[in-house]
Amino acid sequence: GDFVIAGRPARLSVEVAPVQQNSQNKSFGARVLHVEDDALLRKTFELRVLRKLGVPFDVAVNGAEAVRFILAEGRSYTAVVMDNQMPILTGEMATRALREGGYAGLIVGMTGDPSGCPERSAFEAAGLTECVDKDNPGVKRVAELLRSAITALATRPLP
Repeated sequence: GDFVIAGRPARLSVEVAPVQQNSQNKSFGARVLHVEDDALLRKTFELRVLRKLGVPFDVAVNGAEAVRFILAEGRSYTAVVMDNQMPILTGEMATRALREGGYAGLIVGMTGDPSGCPERSAFEAAGLTECVDKDNPGVKRVAELLRSAITALATRPLP
């Protein structure tokens, strides 16, 4: 799919293999929250990564929704994939609120902000597990991180 990053056309083409699933619980209890205000980027990421991984997911269109889902409604997520530049509550503010509220799961920042710029540095310092660019290598890295988190659930000892 084509989309625009920083005013330039970009092509997102990342091959993502599905996670091995067991028949009792398709994704070993994993669930991902994708936080992104841009509808085209939400759909592209959903099709290219989340659906190919075969992991259930929810979508929040801004940081305030993400904080509400996790801290107020108590929804459980294995991982959060978080944009930074969003209305109402930025990814930086939402990440900080989630960490202060006790969320200990994976939070992967995806941003168009260049490395070293103040906005990205503040986002990274807010409590992200990792921060990647919104480009093919970044999307591939997010897929790897999500796959690892799901696989870790699959290999945990049963209670």
